[in-house]
Amino acid sequence: MGFDISYHPIRKDQMDQWFFEPLQALKNGESSLVQKVADEQSAQNKSFFAEKYIDVMRAISSKDSKVPSEKTILYGMAVISGFFTTYQYVRGTAYSFLLEEHPEMGKYCSPWKAFLPDWIAAPEHECITENYSSGIYMNPSQVKDLLTDYETKTTVSQILEDFFESNLEVFLTALRQAATSDAGIMEATEVIEVNPFDLNNSVCYSDIMLCDPQGAFIYQKVAEEQVKEATGMDASEIAQKVTYSKSCVDISGMDSSEASSAEKTKDTKGAQAGKKKGLIARLFGKK
Repeated sequence: MGFDISYHPIRKDQMDQWFFEPLQALKNGESSLVQKVADEQSAQNKSFFAEKYIDVMRAISSKDSKVPSEKTILYGMAVISGFFTTYQYVRGTAYSFLLEEHPEMGKYCSPWKAFLPDWIAAPEHECITENYSSGIYMNPSQVKDLLTDYETKTTVSQILEDFFESNLEVFLTALRQAATSDAGIMEATEVIEVNPFDLNNSVCYSDIMLCDPQGAFIYQKVAEEQVKEATGMDASEIAQKVTYSKSCVDISGMDSSEASSAEKTKDTKGAQAGKKKGLIARLFGKK
């Protein structure tokens, strides 16, 4: 099992404008503000998914407030931000998981409560503990501090390099993208679910066209190499025989020896938190 992680640049004013203020209005039975945001964005960007943005906002507004905010409102905000700005994807390497190994790196993160309106409860977990949820948030200053320390402090650069490995450049791209717009960055899981053996069949609850594909290409290469090493199949055979589900490699098209080997290629990073589908995820349409 594994996690599809995304990193979204977002400022406090954008949280309010795109999400918190229209969401509160919807909860109070007023839809004009969310329509106004959709209309204004559509005027600036003809490819903006206005109808989907409104549908997702309505779905979020209808959720039970007793459900932890990291699985409803904050997860929803990550989805919403992906309609407005480019975001980055990596497989498995969540900053939340890095904190389990290096809690000292928490100095680059802020408590969500510092950014939430009074009517939204703080999340039960500041880090990712299950799928379809939000993770950490770095404020704009922390984003820049982490970038500076990566460049100037060996201990920080070594921690990031050892943890993110092939995904490091994607994570740094996310930080640089946020720093350029004076934004913070939020982490979430399963905003996009990449199928490494058929990228065109990936699932996205936000705007898939705004997801930078570099992380998906890395995941595709790693997954194909793992299956190739385990089974000896070439790329064409992999494409024909191997299909993918969120929790495992489907080996139904292989013979018994291939299947036995391919079982070893399943992704286990982050498996300690398990796969559990969130409530809002069921309501978001597939792009």
